[in-house]
Amino acid sequence: MKKIFIISLIGILFSCSDPRLESGINKSDFNEDTRPQDSMYDYVNSKWLRETEIPNDQLGWGSYMTLREESFQNQNKLIKELISNGATSESGSEESQIVNLYLSFMDREIVNNLGSEPIQEDIERINDITTVDDIWEYFASSVIEGRSTPLYFAVYDDLKNPLDYTIYFGQNGLGLPDRDYYLEDKPHYVTAREEYPKYLENIFILAKIDNVNMRASNAFEVEYNLAKIQLSRTERRDPQKTYNPFDSSELDLLTKEKFVIWLRGLKIDGYDRFIIESPSYLSELSELLDTLSVEKWRDYLLARLVTGSSGALSDNFVEESFRFSKILTGREELPALWKRGVGLTNSVMGDALGKIYIKSYFPPEYKKRMTDLVNNLLFAFKVGIEELEWMSEETKVKALDKLGKLNVKIGYPEIWDDYEDLELRSDDLFGNLKRAAEFEFLEAIEKLTEKVDRRKWAMSPQTVNAYFSPTKNEIVFPAAYLQPPNFIPSADDAVNYGAIGVTIGHEISHAFDDKGSQYDGDGKLNNWWSDQDRRIFDEKTKRLVDQYSTYEPVPGININGELTLGENIADLAGAKASFRAYKISLKGNRSPLIDGLTGEQRFFIGSAQSDRVKFRKEIEAMRVATDPHSPARFRIDGVIVNMEEFHQAFNTKEGDKLFRDVEDIIKIW
Repeated sequence: MKKIFIISLIGILFSCSDPRLESGINKSDFNEDTRPQDSMYDYVNSKWLRETEIPNDQLGWGSYMTLREESFQNQNKLIKELISNGATSESGSEESQIVNLYLSFMDREIVNNLGSEPIQEDIERINDITTVDDIWEYFASSVIEGRSTPLYFAVYDDLKNPLDYTIYFGQNGLGLPDRDYYLEDKPHYVTAREEYPKYLENIFILAKIDNVNMRASNAFEVEYNLAKIQLSRTERRDPQKTYNPFDSSELDLLTKEKFVIWLRGLKIDGYDRFIIESPSYLSELSELLDTLSVEKWRDYLLARLVTGSSGALSDNFVEESFRFSKILTGREELPALWKRGVGLTNSVMGDALGKIYIKSYFPPEYKKRMTDLVNNLLFAFKVGIEELEWMSEETKVKALDKLGKLNVKIGYPEIWDDYEDLELRSDDLFGNLKRAAEFEFLEAIEKLTEKVDRRKWAMSPQTVNAYFSPTKNEIVFPAAYLQPPNFIPSADDAVNYGAIGVTIGHEISHAFDDKGSQYDGDGKLNNWWSDQDRRIFDEKTKRLVDQYSTYEPVPGININGELTLGENIADLAGAKASFRAYKISLKGNRSPLIDGLTGEQRFFIGSAQSDRVKFRKEIEAMRVATDPHSPARFRIDGVIVNMEEFHQAFNTKEGDKLFRDVEDIIKIW
């Protein structure tokens, strides 16, 4: 897809607010008992939060969830149309592959009659393991077949040579959401690790495995020891720390000459360059393989096999897995069968389904509107860089060069993944998923002989999300994300800039957050900063870390300011850029008064209402531990407290909870 270039102000989407437009704000939702100067998030959303019930099958509810629900319903409709139009396994088309995969999941009679039979052969393979060499061989076969082990495997752009693919691997293989669940004594973590062995016992019984109490205990012991040697999520955010090139002989030294077994099993022993996330983890994993008995490792591998396969097995496996997930997430009801079927189809055949989706649900005019709006945000970000007081001219030139090279992808890719060699049958769910994993592995290995194709996407068009890729220096907005209420065509400009505009600015800003800023305009992990500018930047971001670390969204659990730093920078910089873009769109005119609110006020209100979301308390605790995004309340109040534009729009004064002296406002981009 061609780059979207910044040319002039002529292409601005919203030239000037039209007072005939609706505000896009429902003032009846406001909580008049709360002042926006004390909490914009509560002022706009607390009534909605109080009155909204989370659907039983959802982890939470808000604009993103409603969009996701709509996307799933649309996809299900498309799949049903394929079935009614007679797409069959004999046709060999992508449509027939979609139908076969979907039907293999939906035919519960076949799946339930099989019970645990699909994994019995794998159980025997694990039971036959007698040596550490056998364990390494099993690790390799698990990569090919899509199972979890202590090592993940990935083929991705080389961070320092981003036009080349290379092999990455690192820590993996825990059954609980994060290593902290094993190591810290916060109430939610304690409950989870007390219930986890009981879940393993129950799922072992369903798989016809004996001595379930001992095996569950052994599996947990292995996972606990793995958790102790793993990097924290904060440490894993550092691309310099986790970019460790090794050749096979060096890795053999770390693993007591066992790494060659892994390479042979993967059939990549001719390849000799690897990026390892944590050399110390690999070395300590090798020690664990010697110090913990083979019997305990067998039981651990059984746990990984059975829990990882449960979604493709009979309903009693699915129900037991859901019972345990309720403890972690609070979700009250298993999503409907069709939703799970659509989700599975997306995970395997995302691009094939996406081709059909965009024909029905992404009108060309949506792409035109989005293109113009992104151009406007890029221009505003450019102005922001030029006006920075703390950055030297030398570094500004390089920052502007990177911004100018930023590639923008909207709606859907120009080339699609090819599934021609993937065999999918309408009566073989487990086999389909196993073949899909092997197909994906072979596709990954084939990339090692190619150059990186920057036309490829990491998300399907029907995904409700957006992302920034540092190695491609690109921002990507899938079609399903570009729908109301994220973008409201009939609403006043201010609200749209506060909603979708802030999101666009957020993704642009990721190119300049604490991680993204370590990559240059060509996507290479390469320092383009002067030493002094980087020191000032780090000082400013440290203040943001300290600010967010004081927030306690769950009793006893504070936000990890280091883990969430990249997203917090992008939230602040994105809001600044979008507000600047809104002001540019006014062309020097005063913003119109609508519903008794200025455009500047509507911008912040629109931002707050677009980010309204309500989560179950259990999943909120998990999110604080594992999610690099701060909870929604702090993505609003934690941002606007650092925006002079907010303080001016709402005339904050000393004593207001969101008031902050000018010298205390954190200014980054």
